Amino acid sequence: MKILGLIFGAAANKVLAAGALAAAALIAPAAVMAGSASTTCGSSAGKCFSLAISPSSAPAGASTSFSFIVKNEASTQQLGSVEITAPSGFVITSAPGSASVTSTSALFLNLGLAPTASTTLNVSATAPCGAGSYHWGIEVKQSNNFSGPPGNDFQLDSASAASLAGAVTGSCSLKFVGTAEPTGTAAGKVITSHFNSSGGPVEVEVLDGTGQLATSSTAAVTVAIGANPGFGTLSGTTTVHAVGGIAPFASLSIDKAGTGYSLAASSPGIAPDTSAFFDIWGSLTGCSGSCSGSASSKTTTEAITTSGSNDVLGIGLGGKSYLCGTSYSQTTDPVSFDLLDSSGTAMGGAEFSGTLEILKDAVKSSGHPGASSWQICYASTQAFTPVPGTSGSVVFGSDTYFTGLLPDCSGTQLAPCVQARTKDNAGDVVITFLAIGDPKTWG
Repeated sequence: MKILGLIFGAAANKVLAAGALAAAALIAPAAVMAGSASTTCGSSAGKCFSLAISPSSAPAGASTSFSFIVKNEASTQQLGSVEITAPSGFVITSAPGSASVTSTSALFLNLGLAPTASTTLNVSATAPCGAGSYHWGIEVKQSNNFSGPPGNDFQLDSASAASLAGAVTGSCSLKFVGTAEPTGTAAGKVITSHFNSSGGPVEVEVLDGTGQLATSSTAAVTVAIGANPGFGTLSGTTTVHAVGGIAPFASLSIDKAGTGYSLAASSPGIAPDTSAFFDIWGSLTGCSGSCSGSASSKTTTEAITTSGSNDVLGIGLGGKSYLCGTSYSQTTDPVSFDLLDSSGTAMGGAEFSGTLEILKDAVKSSGHPGASSWQICYASTQAFTPVPGTSGSVVFGSDTYFTGLLPDCSGTQLAPCVQARTKDNAGDVVITFLAIGDPKTWG
């Protein structure tokens, strides 16, 4: 008995050893074939899945269709349901088939995915405007109705974990719509896409990371005065949410005349844009033959006469200042005037006669009570002959103007020029002058 026990024990040990080797020989190939599912994802129940997501990046602000390739790596259990959760800032817009979709998730039920089988689930989502990394969320269950205890969960194998990460490329940007840029009008009037408040609203587009219209964007866009910010105040609704990626501004106005205004559009996390330049006039008067206009401030009264047919006389007081040599300082408000066609384009060949009246208080405070010492500092897009030693240039908006003091008119000196300087009984200095083109002046 004792000997038999030893023999039996030895034989038994040999059998166990052989059995262990056999088991190891069988398990190792199976684990390789299954992608090391049970050992890689750590699921004690052996319910694992692999995942591949394409594409691995998304343009900022754009809608992208993502493909999720899910493979059942379990040995016996079916894979029944999958819930995909969008990265922070993404908005899910659709998922084909019978998926249950919200803005942040897509739930796919009744997949019935057998072991080793795979399926492709498609989800369309819009990326946020800011560049950066993102991370998808995914939960997979054996149960077809996405319920049941935690034991129904499938585990993602570690080799697939990196596929959940991606990157937003590029960045969104704003752009004033070319056909709906702000255009010149009178002070206090609605700024529209056509001269003299005769067009539609000013519009700003939200562009995605590819430069295309971000049609799903509802970003809040704010406009403010860009150039000339100190001369006037912008009124109206200045913050508008985009609809279909376009933000319309239908009630903007500026209260003070000025040359070379612009609007600046901004939105959090989106690259800003600045509009084309435009002018704000003190008044706009339709012309049919001869027409006149005037404007006044605390220091200055301007009166202009010209002639035109179906044109508009624009007059303004105030705006950007400029120099005409170092020996002269500005005393009055800048004045501007133009004859404009229906699109707001200045008539380069227009001729003007005008008066510039410097009121008594401004004359007294200047230290130059006599009329003879007063000069007109003039600026025009057309070259002219200034008083020697006073020529220069200045930029208004996108245009460069020639500058200099106006010479006196004579048989050889034609417009632009000063005709006369007088002082009236009220103590005001009155300068009469001739002008051409697209001028700006101050006294």
